[in-house]
Amino acid sequence: MVQKKSSSKSSKNQSSKVVIREFKSKQDWQSMYPLIKQLNKTITRKAFDTLLPDMLSRGYRCIGAYQGEKLIGVMGFWVSVRFWCKKYIDVDNVVVDKTLRSKGIGSIMMAWVEAEGRRQKCEMSMLDCYVTHHASHRFYFREGYCILGYHFTKNL
Repeated sequence: MVQKKSSSKSSKNQSSKVVIREFKSKQDWQSMYPLIKQLNKTITRKAFDTLLPDMLSRGYRCIGAYQGEKLIGVMGFWVSVRFWCKKYIDVDNVVVDKTLRSKGIGSIMMAWVEAEGRRQKCEMSMLDCYVTHHASHRFYFREGYCILGYHFTKNL
């Protein structure tokens, strides 16, 4: 378990410890639904409960950011390999509670996942971000990410 103080500029928030913990139990996984719903407003509980086991069977992992016992952020990730970038960690479903954004919580979670990528001998961290999430773009640029290409999709 990694424990780190929030890097918020507010002295009140600086005293609140943010603890990062990887999800292991069914209760952990189920607790993330309200935050996932903040990112993906159309996902139903039924869809979440159906998709999650399939994702887990394909290597999906997730961490939670906690203040006390309260889950305030989640960040999923996968480790995989591609010809063009070799072994990489793919950051997915990054959400900090909408009432607590811009307080350093995302940076704490990103540092944890990047350290895990290094531990797993990954050569790169990558992620997708909706084109309409401009605040997220600014966050990822501050974290040192760059736009390398486009992510194309087609419904089948």
